[in-house]
Amino acid sequence: MSKYSNKSIFWLFYKRELKTLLGKNNSNLLILVMMLFITFTVIGFAKGSLLYLEQKMKDPFINWIDVLPGVRSGSNMHAVINELNSNEGGAAYNLNTAIGYNRYHLNFYFYDNILDYHYTAELDTNRIAGFSARTLDLGDPLLQEIFSSRNIVMGDEYDDNMDIGLTVTKEMLEQLNYPLNTPFVWLDFPAIDPGDWTRQLRIAIPVPVRAVVHSLPGLARFASTSHFFQQRFLSSNNPFNVLNENRLVLAFVGPDAEAVQLVNEMKQHLTETDVTGPHLLNDIWNESWPGVANDRVQLIYVTFSPRKISHYKLSELFHNLYSHEKFAASQNRLYRMYDYERALTAARPVRTFDRIALNFSDLDKLREFSSMLMDQHNLEIDMAQIESRENYYFVSRLTAIISFALVAFSILSVLLFVVHLLKKHLHGIKRNLGTFKAFGVPNKLLIKIYKRVALTILALATVISLSASAIFGYSGGIRLFLMFSGSSFETGRYFELMSNYLILAIFMFVSCSIIVIQLVIRILLNHTPGDLIYERK
Repeated sequence: MSKYSNKSIFWLFYKRELKTLLGKNNSNLLILVMMLFITFTVIGFAKGSLLYLEQKMKDPFINWIDVLPGVRSGSNMHAVINELNSNEGGAAYNLNTAIGYNRYHLNFYFYDNILDYHYTAELDTNRIAGFSARTLDLGDPLLQEIFSSRNIVMGDEYDDNMDIGLTVTKEMLEQLNYPLNTPFVWLDFPAIDPGDWTRQLRIAIPVPVRAVVHSLPGLARFASTSHFFQQRFLSSNNPFNVLNENRLVLAFVGPDAEAVQLVNEMKQHLTETDVTGPHLLNDIWNESWPGVANDRVQLIYVTFSPRKISHYKLSELFHNLYSHEKFAASQNRLYRMYDYERALTAARPVRTFDRIALNFSDLDKLREFSSMLMDQHNLEIDMAQIESRENYYFVSRLTAIISFALVAFSILSVLLFVVHLLKKHLHGIKRNLGTFKAFGVPNKLLIKIYKRVALTILALATVISLSASAIFGYSGGIRLFLMFSGSSFETGRYFELMSNYLILAIFMFVSCSIIVIQLVIRILLNHTPGDLIYERK
């Protein structure tokens, strides 16, 4: 038989057999597509979930470990820090440095609550959220990591160790619905009403935001200087207790010229109206304040005569100014400030720490170091971070094993389906095949035809299912399953198709398919024409 005839037979057989094996309305192809779609989607979900978890586990402070005082610890933290920083204390455990700090917790108001408060003068004390914090001072080696290019979002380091501004995480601002460039966050401060000592007041205190970062060590959501910590918790004359103020202080975010214009307009308004009664306007002026969150802040001071004025009257005056249509253009940039900076006491050396932060060059000897620290000082290392890392590695390995098993099972299922499809079809046309072979169609050509048909069907199914899986996964379809399952989840795709798992799956799939399909077809067609025509076994 000529080469031309072989070609003609090849394409004639190929087209007709391909159409037959695809099934009625391409049903066989659709079954294969569905099987592979499920496989590829599960692989993408497994890899995407691991990437999401890895992102959560990526902590630039992984080599910084916290030390907590034991239940009966009487250790002098300063003495322990000095000992650990000595060559004999920690070098044997790969310890680089030990620093002390304090941990604390504060509540802050939601941003929409503050906006409503500015308009209505009513503060919803239920709209607050609490966040953990740590002290962080100039000279702390952690600052280099915190303000590195990969961690900083906006802002700058503290000017000095007497700064009372905060370094906050992006996550904290998002949870409270603040804009990233907010100059302040509003601190919840409980105070006693000076007119009624049995009544507790809740005041929203604006605290400057110095910088916004992606993360802080030890899962802290904001950081401050030790000076802020001392003023808030250790000062006998708490500067954040603002009930004895005698002047109105406003903060205006904007350039000097606009602040001067605003001051003039306020002066005219307060002079021409009786909103200050029974007090009279004494003076109003503005002063520049160093920029916070990449803006310049002007402080506006308003004093009255007589000088003594109540907290309630000051609040009434602020809300009158804020809600007046004359100052509508400044509303989004005008805030009520307090005179707490004037009441700050002098900075004092930090005498007590409740935590120690340790920096290691590697963590191989951490458990050994932990035992030493407990035995000698009754201090405990916070192992939660390390254990979560170990758990992540375990989950990663477990996912790899499950993914490999899934790939193997999927390949086996697809091959069994294709083999069954081929065997059923070839057994149904055995007599025709025997006749063709009797008329001289070479066995090699028939094997080549059916191998090409089977591989074409598999290639079509792979391309279609891979495309469908990519569209479904990258468009966020996985989140639908999480939603229907009732799982809570954060914003994200949870899907990554391009991975080693996918490459392995396709390689194994193609390799096994070629070998098995060729073997099956060869066995079925490697019979004499008589055996096929008369259906001899």
